[in-house]
Amino acid sequence: MYAQLSRLCFTLPADAEEILPPEVHPKSPETPRHVRRPLVRFRSRQRRQKQVFYDIPGVIDSTAAAGEREKVTCDCPKIFTYNELYVASNGFSESELLGGGGFGRVYRAVLPSDGTVVAVKRVASKVNEEQIKKTFAAELSAVAQLRHRNLVRLRGWCVHDRQLLLVYDFMPNRSLDRCLFKGGSSASPPPWKTRRRVVTGLAEALFYLHDQLEAQIIHRDVKTSNVMLDSGFNARLGDFGLARWLEHDDDTEPPKKSYSVKGDRQFRATNTSSIGGTIGYLPPESLQRNGATTATAKTDVFGFGIVALEVASGRRAVDLSYPEEQLFLLDWVRSLSDDGAVLNAGDGRLPDHSYNLSEMQQLLHLGLLCTLHDPQSRPTMKWVMEVLSGSLIGQLPSLPSFKAQPLYITLSTTPISANINTLIFNTAESGYGSIDHPIIDTPQEIPYAEIFAITDGFSKSRIVAEMDFGTGYHGLLRNRYQVLVKRLNRKTCTALRSRFAMELLNLGRLRHRHLVQLRGWCIEQGERLVIYDYLPGNLLSSLLFSNHHNHRIVLLWHHRYNIVKSLASAMLYLHEEWEEQVIHRNITSSAIILDLDMNPRLACFSLAEFFTRNNASHHRQSSIRGIFGYMSPEYLGTGEATTAADIYSLGVVMLEIVTGRMAVDFRWPEVLLVNRVHRLVAMGTPIMDVVDSRLDGEFNCQELVRLVKLGIVCTRSDPEQRPSARQIISILDGNDEFLKYETSCRLEGKEEWEEKNACYLSLINRIQALGIY
Repeated sequence: MYAQLSRLCFTLPADAEEILPPEVHPKSPETPRHVRRPLVRFRSRQRRQKQVFYDIPGVIDSTAAAGEREKVTCDCPKIFTYNELYVASNGFSESELLGGGGFGRVYRAVLPSDGTVVAVKRVASKVNEEQIKKTFAAELSAVAQLRHRNLVRLRGWCVHDRQLLLVYDFMPNRSLDRCLFKGGSSASPPPWKTRRRVVTGLAEALFYLHDQLEAQIIHRDVKTSNVMLDSGFNARLGDFGLARWLEHDDDTEPPKKSYSVKGDRQFRATNTSSIGGTIGYLPPESLQRNGATTATAKTDVFGFGIVALEVASGRRAVDLSYPEEQLFLLDWVRSLSDDGAVLNAGDGRLPDHSYNLSEMQQLLHLGLLCTLHDPQSRPTMKWVMEVLSGSLIGQLPSLPSFKAQPLYITLSTTPISANINTLIFNTAESGYGSIDHPIIDTPQEIPYAEIFAITDGFSKSRIVAEMDFGTGYHGLLRNRYQVLVKRLNRKTCTALRSRFAMELLNLGRLRHRHLVQLRGWCIEQGERLVIYDYLPGNLLSSLLFSNHHNHRIVLLWHHRYNIVKSLASAMLYLHEEWEEQVIHRNITSSAIILDLDMNPRLACFSLAEFFTRNNASHHRQSSIRGIFGYMSPEYLGTGEATTAADIYSLGVVMLEIVTGRMAVDFRWPEVLLVNRVHRLVAMGTPIMDVVDSRLDGEFNCQELVRLVKLGIVCTRSDPEQRPSARQIISILDGNDEFLKYETSCRLEGKEEWEEKNACYLSLINRIQALGIY
């Protein structure tokens, strides 16, 4: 039976490493009943000859030594001592001052522990104490758990004698406003390529805040002085003192404009008691005198639009040196647009022919779209990001005439002080905790006794899932958190147990609404325990293949399609949006946990590889580790971890979701699902014939065709012909023109496919020869 096959390990006598423990032997009474795939692992790129199959002896790992315990850490914000920060900043010397504004001053500091250069934000003591509490808690709560390469990373904080300090990564190129506006017209301006990269990075940061977290975060103070620049002049959005949280809402009306992506998520608004933000970047609805203002994602979109106009023009949002009709940058660019001369707003300091005129026009046009008077007419940051990345085909929507629209601010009726370009209205609601005890939930080491108690001694009645190389137990942590305790099999081979610390480090550094969230860990009593937030649902594999043991559970089509979209969003985050590039290497239907609303969370990061971006070296070879049937042919042959290999695995999961069939099933003539679907489509079989029969015809035909074609494209043997995660998202959102381009490539012939998948076919032949299926 297939269940027997799935307990065997494919390996080599000369260059292979042990993988599966004896407790998963097919005849063992302890063998779990869920479906496991055989795992393949090689250490070299030598020719795979004389392949054999055998059960692997177990390796019992002893209790971690003190030195090993020190390696099990989590890269999360921590609490600093005041003395440490005082010494690091030379007593908060004026010579170390980087800047100030809002509620504090920022100092450069060198941590005495390891010499790391950081920026320390010291909240101003003269500010009202109650206001300090609210603002500090809001900023700390907002940034403590954010993980994105275009956000300033919080390293920790300190509360000392009513002084509040936040420790951030140091940004050597300071802020965008200094880079754009320093020194006047005689200074060398940032080149166009840098400007374009900064705007794109800011768009990705806002898309992450608005759409990719459990709760939507509205920044409310998007401006050039809050966009920091790292050593490579990449954008890092900072200063979350005015941030607000909103719950995602899928039930509101769709966007009015056609350029809003179909099916895009809409959000509830929250009312605030007063204005929060900076004049020039505040949307007009925030300046209404109705006693309250509404904060939505479109508030940030407006601020982004102003920043885009500043970057393109080299002009400040508000500049008192200009005549009254040009005082506000937005009004000036709008007037140029009405006259058909919007390119005249381009920064005159940029040398001729140093930039593409169409790109300049696109950025100005995009800035005006984002700053339209009606908030509902503004695009989403997701759409903006796709425009800047080139994922959308076609022209931008036309701009309206601005002559009939009101000016940004009418000076005769709106009181504005002389220092208007630094005027700030600040607000923070109550309810964000105490200044003395801010509640920040970050992963931490949890005592073994506590875990033992909440799982009833790892009772069988507490088992809720069989995960990669371990078992998942449900428990209630500290009478507050529903958690899933992943217990690594004690006899799992040493090589995999050694990756325990890496899994903790990896998960502690990631934050996305479709990634499983780490709560803590434990390495006492010789155990390796990882504690996640618990999702009271099922593994995707259990629901997809439930016809083998429960005919009543059928995963509905709209859930299936949403699962693929959500996984693509998670892949985009891992591949392109986090600080490092993450190759998961273990994307399978059994690595995806669904909550009760069928929203997925990708788990199982024990095989993940992290790579520094822009690394000159393209050699990413490592030992081959993964699940048979999900690994791409080139990865199985070379061991090179790439994003294309992850895309292949995602494509296999897509085909599983469509067909309801397992990636590998020896009961079919074509053992590999990928081979079966490719062959059927090549023969001209109607796509409707490959869909899961349990759906009983209840599916969206257009989405079905799209998903089957996309699954085929993602599982092409040639990695160069597979789409990126960003392109997959665009296709799933309805960009069928792009899908037509992707599917226009020549289909692989049978001989070509067999040649490129020879390693897979060789393994299958040997398994069949054993007669264990």
